Amino acid sequence: MDIVLNSKFFAELAPTNLGEKALALGYDGIDLCVREGHPVDPDNADRALPGAISALRDMGLSCPLVTAPVTFNSSRVPAAERLYAACAEAGVTRIKIGYWYFEEGDDYWEVLARAREELAGFVRLSERYGVQTCCHTHSGSCLGSNCAGLMQLIGEFPPRELGAYPDFGHMALDGEDPAMGLATVATHLSIVAAKDATHVEQPGAGPSRGPFFTHVGVGSVNWERALRLLAKMGFTGSLVLHTEYSFAESIIRQVGYGGEKPPNLEVLARQDAILLRKFAAEEGEKT
Repeated sequence: MDIVLNSKFFAELAPTNLGEKALALGYDGIDLCVREGHPVDPDNADRALPGAISALRDMGLSCPLVTAPVTFNSSRVPAAERLYAACAEAGVTRIKIGYWYFEEGDDYWEVLARAREELAGFVRLSERYGVQTCCHTHSGSCLGSNCAGLMQLIGEFPPRELGAYPDFGHMALDGEDPAMGLATVATHLSIVAAKDATHVEQPGAGPSRGPFFTHVGVGSVNWERALRLLAKMGFTGSLVLHTEYSFAESIIRQVGYGGEKPPNLEVLARQDAILLRKFAAEEGEKT
């Protein structure tokens, strides 16, 4: 399994500098964020993405995925086809799209039906360009907050065009057993997020404990078991590190990251890559 670095906290780095950083931190590849404020964004993807991916691959890095903005949930905007076409030209085989949200008082099934209509448009782009659309599990009020919910969203579509992107950290926050979750998405499993999370005491009104992201081995994910499950499934794809260390999920949902980098970002990112590689090797030997 490749260990891949998501570039969300490295927006200031040009592609070559990003590649140098990823190699120095011990990563095999890059999940390139195509977002506002990054060198490649939805407006310039047709011009900037192929060159960026070529530069990273020339450094020996894999590029299995690009990550679009969290609001990228309609195939009808001009940026959508532009991004799929750019990925096809660059040889990137997956795009992580954004999310659909449930608001209190909504009819869940109506929200789900509208999201599926939008997904049908993405599937058509995937068919046209040979680039798989990927949907990520995200705890909270997102459709697909766990693997079971994700399959309600994507299960009727062919896995060649629409892949599941389970996230162990969000599964832990959502209370989903990893074996059951992975079994649920097995037909569509494409790529996996290696994120750790737990619940910690939080000040102020509301629940006394809230969701919180941390580094591998400190949260609620049983990594030995998680990687053993993937090995038993024959998964040989990429594990993507999102490096969301010491961020409260409730704050991220309200205001995002606010331009902040996690404390000790590079130290912990390097440590995570080492630990995941160690766990994956050990569990692979057992299967």
